[in-house]
Amino acid sequence: MGAGRMQRLALSLALLAIAGWCPANAPGGGRAAAEAPPAGGFTLGERPFAAASSWNTPLPASTPLEKLDWPADALFGVAWSSYSPAIHVGAASDPLVLVAYPASWGRAAGRLAIRIPAEADGARGSDGELLVIDGGTVHNFWQFRRLGPEEATAQAYASADLACGDGWGRASPFLGAGITAAGASQLAGLLVQAETDRGEIAHALQIAIDAAYAKPGYTGAAIGGDGRSPAGLVQEGERLAIPAATPMPDGLSPLGGKVFRAYRRYGAFVVDVAGGVTNLRAQANAYDEATIAALRRDLARISPLLRRVKQTVP
Repeated sequence: MGAGRMQRLALSLALLAIAGWCPANAPGGGRAAAEAPPAGGFTLGERPFAAASSWNTPLPASTPLEKLDWPADALFGVAWSSYSPAIHVGAASDPLVLVAYPASWGRAAGRLAIRIPAEADGARGSDGELLVIDGGTVHNFWQFRRLGPEEATAQAYASADLACGDGWGRASPFLGAGITAAGASQLAGLLVQAETDRGEIAHALQIAIDAAYAKPGYTGAAIGGDGRSPAGLVQEGERLAIPAATPMPDGLSPLGGKVFRAYRRYGAFVVDVAGGVTNLRAQANAYDEATIAALRRDLARISPLLRRVKQTVP
């Protein structure tokens, strides 16, 4: 297929997606042969969710931003070894695990049969998060506990379509895309090593705001929130960004530079709260301690530059 025809096809699919049509839902069961996904449905390292999603929409350079009064003693970091999910891509050779979960995020109580690698379990910390990709769907589990090779429980469950979903939940009828406080998929805005190894971050990032700075309520595409501080700085669902003209600080690590550029071009959505520190989240079963330590140092310099996006960007 020629480059011109490929560009026209991509444009047509993008316009159809904006109109609510998705190639994965087309008669016949999937994308056109020329656009066929790999056997697993989604390759880790690809940018997830629809091109029209706000997660994947760059901010115009002229976007008005409002300065935030970050306290001088505010702490910024990255959740990685705890309170951040591992990502596992299920394969036919993995055990078929029956995961029981109660009613949550607009879904009735049920049991999900899904291929999950034997080593997969909930993350360290009371949230016990886990992400499992099965074909074109990302499954989010909260307080996931492996009971045996073929049995597990979770205290909350939600899922999202990786090709056609926007990574956000739905307010009416209420349905979560993931188990963040905002109802967004935990894959949306997560730092994924396969993605950052292959190039720049081409989407907005996710932030868990220090609970002291989280106002009650939620806004934007969020369908829930954990904010409890009336004197806080932001609500869950708000988008933050670094002004486009801000020069990049000297001496950032390679990953820190990518995060800075993503903050300028796409920004970050506040989707959750954290205790005592404002965190990015990074894939728990990837990266290494040295990379994350360098990123933590970088974020102490980068994150205070974040401002509030003053207008809704489609």
